[in-house]
Amino acid sequence: MVRLGNKGAAAIEFALIAPALIMLMFAILVYSTYFATYIGVRQAAAEGARAALAGLSTSERTTLATARAQQVLDQYGLMLSAGSQPDIRAGVGASGSFEVKISYDISGSPIMRYGALLPLPNTTITSSVIVGNGSYS
Repeated sequence: MVRLGNKGAAAIEFALIAPALIMLMFAILVYSTYFATYIGVRQAAAEGARAALAGLSTSERTTLATARAQQVLDQYGLMLSAGSQPDIRAGVGASGSFEVKISYDISGSPIMRYGALLPLPNTTITSSVIVGNGSYS
């Protein structure tokens, strides 16, 4: 009677499971970079809107908002400097309130080169924050 051994069973199981585990770890890296970038863009828009409240005129608010938003984005260092230059827009919105809108294209980020292996959300991250205009121009 021939007895079948269990030698090599663990290697075969590992060969079947390893690709899924490697993809899972890779997805964690790519998505954490994406979400950290989203948080950075969102924080920059919020800080820009908060800084705009100190302005007395629309032009001063715009200057304060864009300067503060750029400062926050610069503090994120390599995470936001690897991609394209963020597009910061600040000004009076349609309802008379003040709006700070930041768009950032993450497709130029080095980690996103490998994102073709994963289903990703839109590569342009956009955040908009609206604050009251103070009832003066």
